[in-house]
Amino acid sequence: MVQLQLNLLEKLRQNNPIVLTIANTVTPAKVADAVSAIGASPIMSLAPQEATEMVTLADAITINLGTINAEQANEVTAVLRKNQAQQKPVVLDPVAIGASRYRLTFAKGLLQNYHFTVIRGNAGEIATLANADWNSQGIDAGSGQADIHEIARKVAKKYHCIVILTGQTDIMTNCEHDFTNQLSTPYFATNVGSGDMLSSIIAAFLAVSNDSYAAACTAIKIFTAAGVKATRESSGFGQWQIKLMDELTTISSADIPSIM
Repeated sequence: MVQLQLNLLEKLRQNNPIVLTIANTVTPAKVADAVSAIGASPIMSLAPQEATEMVTLADAITINLGTINAEQANEVTAVLRKNQAQQKPVVLDPVAIGASRYRLTFAKGLLQNYHFTVIRGNAGEIATLANADWNSQGIDAGSGQADIHEIARKVAKKYHCIVILTGQTDIMTNCEHDFTNQLSTPYFATNVGSGDMLSSIIAAFLAVSNDSYAAACTAIKIFTAAGVKATRESSGFGQWQIKLMDELTTISSADIPSIM
């Protein structure tokens, strides 16, 4: 059973780790705001020419495949190649990898050639990596008959990493330990970018802990607690989006037990 390290939130705010995010073109502002709100320092990059400097600067890295193209693929590869020597923690967000052969082939190539600390995706994305029978469309999680716990474990075992399968119930596994998180709000599914924000926030927590699994579990608990608290204090989706940023900024480790 994992022991959550809720005090990492205060440590993160003290250390202000730099999170390099190779983002999609849909949600970079949301991601940067969320990373900044939680207390880390976001930086985005589009140029392969600066990969070496960016990896050296960063404390953790997030690779988001939401709008991957040839130029961004070059930067992703350059960043990961440079990181082989530096070994900063890396989170892979395989957005909608089942939507196209190009996207899936690129993602599998990355996973074959580079090590990721965490893979975070919804059920449809993780099921695609597991070659499981699953129906999904676009960025939606979709549905299927396969056991999502087993799907997550299969991917974690195959790629020797932590897998976080997010949804109404979040499932985290490294094959040795499983953790579930039931804090959720329907607004996470409505809000385009919730997963993108979470992936980079996970990276921020990885940057301030030597226990990657505990750090990842703690990150998702704190992020979802902020979302639930924002829901309780909002009258609708628009207000919730603003309130989420407020909660990410003000939430403390002492707040979490009362929200759970």
